[in-house]
Amino acid sequence: MARTLFTACLCLLNLSCAVAAADARYRIRETNRAYEQGDWMTVGATRFVRYVSIGHTFVYFSTTGGITRLNRFSYKWDFPWTTSNGLPDNDVFLAAMDMNTGFLWAVTKEGISYLEPASQMWRSAFYNEMGMGDQYITSVGFGTDRQVYVVTSDNLWYVSDNVSAQFQEMTPPLSDEFINWHGAREQKSHSLPNFFMDGGFLFDSRQRYIDDLQFRHWQITTWIKDDWNNVWLGTWGLGAARGDLNTIRLELLDFGLWDEVVDDIEMDNDAYWLAGVQEHDEPTGVTEWHGLLAKPVYYEPRLITGFASEEITSIAADARAVWFGTRNGLVRFDKRKNMWRTYNISHGIRNSLINKVMLDDHFLWLATDSGIDRIDLATVGTDSMRITALKFPTHRLVRVFDIAQQDDLLWLATEFGLFKYDKLSGDGGYYSGLDENLVSRPIFAVSAWGEELWFGSDWGVYGFNAMTDEWLAPLAKEYRTDAGINRILASHQAIWVATDAGVLKFDKRMQRWRQFTELDGLADDRVYAIELDGDYIYFGTARGLTRFYWNNPFRND
Repeated sequence: MARTLFTACLCLLNLSCAVAAADARYRIRETNRAYEQGDWMTVGATRFVRYVSIGHTFVYFSTTGGITRLNRFSYKWDFPWTTSNGLPDNDVFLAAMDMNTGFLWAVTKEGISYLEPASQMWRSAFYNEMGMGDQYITSVGFGTDRQVYVVTSDNLWYVSDNVSAQFQEMTPPLSDEFINWHGAREQKSHSLPNFFMDGGFLFDSRQRYIDDLQFRHWQITTWIKDDWNNVWLGTWGLGAARGDLNTIRLELLDFGLWDEVVDDIEMDNDAYWLAGVQEHDEPTGVTEWHGLLAKPVYYEPRLITGFASEEITSIAADARAVWFGTRNGLVRFDKRKNMWRTYNISHGIRNSLINKVMLDDHFLWLATDSGIDRIDLATVGTDSMRITALKFPTHRLVRVFDIAQQDDLLWLATEFGLFKYDKLSGDGGYYSGLDENLVSRPIFAVSAWGEELWFGSDWGVYGFNAMTDEWLAPLAKEYRTDAGINRILASHQAIWVATDAGVLKFDKRMQRWRQFTELDGLADDRVYAIELDGDYIYFGTARGLTRFYWNNPFRND
């Protein structure tokens, strides 16, 4: 077995522990027993790998986005272990299996966790509750005496039985040859062959990094050799890889998202387009995600001619193109020609800060910080692309946050209230058919289903019948919250609301509201996007894409 740079990766943990004292209310102590494993799944940015180990069935990659699991026999990915499944944090510094028991142990900035193989339940022990203070675990070892040993950053030893995390401080033994170590105390081999790679990548075994065509160095952080002449590697930025020692070839095993903030989700046949405005200044990208069994495709705007902005707020796709609304214009990806182009105010768009893009059969609608623009799709790609600006009464410039289509009507969520626009006649005006104090407030999200219209303001969520101008039944009419509403998705069975404090669901049959948070399985309580796909619903969050099996017939939410 071989490792390198593990100690360098662990040094980041000391900083994390110092600045990230967890609020006890949000500590995830174990797997939520109200759900089956797999009901919740989060896929995040797993390109940054800290450690790799081999278990009975899987190769485990400890990443900043959870523990990714590749079946070592079929070479297929399974869903990752994250906070959605019971881990206390997604930034995992070390994960390793005790081959004697089948228990999987994981070290995070919060403490140490273990997965029981029979129940598939995660349980955690936290540093401050174990009396470790500001220390953090650098090594985990499994002894032939049925004990689990950990060594901390202060070189203190702790021991527990191998089926719990009841750690007690101990005196180090004279010899630790009976312990199979993972982490800093693991015996390391520093040799790697010069693997050959496709796609313009160059493998440098001496410097331990991979070069790409842009002359970027992607550091190799960890590796391990198995019994079948495979070398499993982790990198800092390119994810996991498998090297074949027989052919001396290395294959990148792309998985997960390029970046973690997901501001919008767009379903496009068998793919999902995912992107967002990130919380860092590093180069970011767009992910074309094809599920667990196919490789994702990544697009980096800084490397693509015609892709002028990487701050993506909204996505819309049809058979020919994918449209990206950004904070600096509109980007179009022609799928047939594999060409990108950016449109901004110089092309006739009223404002380059776009909050929402929406397609219908003939037009692309842009909700911007200055109003609504309509692009005639038949003129796209010509020298005279036709862009029309909608006029608002009483206000020349209106910030529009969201758009919903209801037959031939468009409903606009604006800073001055709810705006109703008839696409056939071209007439429009601020809606005042109900309580004017409610509908004339800033509206941030809107969604339609049948005759129902749902909208969200700084006061809460409201629903009414747009055909009869009547409020819905009392529990549906109003849900007061100051959580900060980002998106609403109305459907046949339920209304889903993405907020800064989790997800709200209104069950139409049961006539009740329900809130989902990180304690249920969300990657983060800050939820920005919603996409319904049959029995599953996807949430774009500040920490990745979360999938929820909402229509499980054996569970009543």
